[in-house]
Amino acid sequence: MKKILIIDDEEHIREHYQNLLSEKGFSVDTAEDGTSGLEKFRAGEYDLVLLDVNMPDRSGLEVLKDIKAVKDGQVVFLLTAYEEYKRNFASLYAEEYFTKDKKIEILLRRIKEHLEE
Repeated sequence: MKKILIIDDEEHIREHYQNLLSEKGFSVDTAEDGTSGLEKFRAGEYDLVLLDVNMPDRSGLEVLKDIKAVKDGQVVFLLTAYEEYKRNFASLYAEEYFTKDKKIEILLRRIKEHLEE
């Protein structure tokens, strides 16, 4: 079973994605901020990380750099509510980015494609 870590400070977002991904057969862990998310990442093995860009304790971009320092090949999808971050993601080492208002079907399809590679 593929394992996914969701790091997002918004509880309803974490729960929504956790429920959807669990229904699709994934094992899902969640973390409410960047610090606890990085701790969970270091303690576990994850096939994919869904990472919010804006969090109160640490920027998702900082957490992304730390994740890649721990495991260079880690697949990370960035989540954001802000479309203006779009132009910055090409150089950030994230495999994908999604605005939270996009259709969940697209996100689910891209997760499946990445995990089947």
